[in-house]
Amino acid sequence: MSHEEIAIGLGISRNTLEKHFEAELSHGAYAKRLEVLVAMHAAAKRGNVAAQKAYTAMPPPRAAATPLPADEPAAGKAKTPAKGKKEQAHADAMTAQAGTDWQDLLPGSAALQ
Repeated sequence: MSHEEIAIGLGISRNTLEKHFEAELSHGAYAKRLEVLVAMHAAAKRGNVAAQKAYTAMPPPRAAATPLPADEPAAGKAKTPAKGKKEQAHADAMTAQAGTDWQDLLPGSAALQ
């Protein structure tokens, strides 16, 4: 089905369809084709000669297409949450004496005030 036919079937314009369903339009056809290929492969393995011929007549797969966006970030790339203003001010206050005349008088303190 063309995008125009899908839009008519849904009762929306083609621009609206492409705006709101871009990912589905891009990857939906490939997903359905994969379902058919899996079914054809299963039928060929069961001995269906027509499925065997059709499966072997298909062109070999091309290089990998653009991958789908990941739903969750990779485990190795976990972001640490940014500190809020008060947390950052407190962390800065703990080491404020470093590099000043007060450095020897005020050792770094981890105690909350």
